[in-house]
Amino acid sequence: IDLLAFNDHMHDTAADSQTPRKRARMLERCGISGEAFDRLVESVMARAGEVPASVERLAQAARSADVPMLSHDDKTPEMRRAYRAMGVSVAEFPVNEDTAREAAAHDDFIVFGAPNVVRGGSHTGWTRASDMIAKGLCSILASDYYYPAQLLAAFRLAADGILPLPQAWALISAAPANAAGLADRGVIAEGQRADIVMVDAGVALRPRVVAVVTKGRLVHLADG
Repeated sequence: IDLLAFNDHMHDTAADSQTPRKRARMLERCGISGEAFDRLVESVMARAGEVPASVERLAQAARSADVPMLSHDDKTPEMRRAYRAMGVSVAEFPVNEDTAREAAAHDDFIVFGAPNVVRGGSHTGWTRASDMIAKGLCSILASDYYYPAQLLAAFRLAADGILPLPQAWALISAAPANAAGLADRGVIAEGQRADIVMVDAGVALRPRVVAVVTKGRLVHLADG
């Protein structure tokens, strides 16, 4: 295991199960009947009291093995402090500015989604990533399930005057590598892995990957 993230959506799941539209979507994803879904949610929620001790046990194991840890959707500064006390140094998607500021004040890594930058806001109505970046409250942009978004986000930040391209690119390269403990990559420098993406940025906000080099070997070359 190279990275461990603590991610508990069960309270949201239980609440969403009472909303017909969201419930229908979850049932479709799970592929089980409504009755079976209700039983599953009830059985998991019944064990909620066991979660804090399990988190502490897993965090201790990760610390012993030098595995970097992330917390997900931190809702309050207190929650971020609690995770930090367990050695969890990466705050993934803090849901408000106060929590992001708590993380930044202690040099925690702060993750937001690159699609949030590309589309100009969160699809859930939460924190606007570009605002957090402008305030120095974001150090990493994750793909968040849409992998082209990282490339697009870096150039969007530069075009919008929020960050110069080198600093924007660090959000998707150097900082993630650092947070994950990958000391041999993330920057182009002597002694590092030669992982290089060559980009044609001739058309504004339409960066195009021309070639990809991995460990010094050409692994992708675009037509034309």
